[in-house]
Amino acid sequence: MFKGLLNKLSVLIYNQKCLICSCAKTDNYVCKTCLKDVNYLSSFPQKFYKEIPIFCCSTYSGTIKRLIQLLKFSHKKNAAIPLGQILYNYSQRLDLKDDYIITFPASFCLKTLNRGYNHTYLIAKEFSKHTNFEIKKDIIQKTKYTKPQYKAKNRHKNIKDSFKINEKYIEYLKDKNILIIDDITTSGATLEELINCFLNVEIKNITYLVISKAGC
Repeated sequence: MFKGLLNKLSVLIYNQKCLICSCAKTDNYVCKTCLKDVNYLSSFPQKFYKEIPIFCCSTYSGTIKRLIQLLKFSHKKNAAIPLGQILYNYSQRLDLKDDYIITFPASFCLKTLNRGYNHTYLIAKEFSKHTNFEIKKDIIQKTKYTKPQYKAKNRHKNIKDSFKINEKYIEYLKDKNILIIDDITTSGATLEELINCFLNVEIKNITYLVISKAGC
């Protein structure tokens, strides 16, 4: 009986609350009510850039917006867990190939040190747990500091020539399927710059998968 009381007390103390509404009706970081707020978009590409398909899971609103903000600006690393799950749920609707190498936009080293982590990597890592796709942290490298895209007056100019593909992977990746995972797209400047980086070294088997889109 004493053991049973301890178990009940443990549940009361450590019960997971919803990251969005703070209710205690979940053990998965986001309750079912808040998950219903996720507006999944079409399973067809939302756009193409140089024949590369761009898939967007949802709009930058509601639950998705709040989770991304918690992860990026409030140091709530566990927000990456439901984001990875939501992205995986969406990916099940897509006609993806059997295997991919996952990568993601790199952050400038000082920005990563300041935050303590690359938030997009955390999402990609959670996604990879569901798919078993291999993830590599250093395929894309950030070569210079840039303003956050939402603060830049000219987003294409701000992000221009700020990424490169790690030379040690170039030959290895030419016969692989690449899945680039990102958190948000607005103008498309970042995704276009990243796709150009791969195409410039003749890596063409690319799919771009974004959690949310805003204003595009």
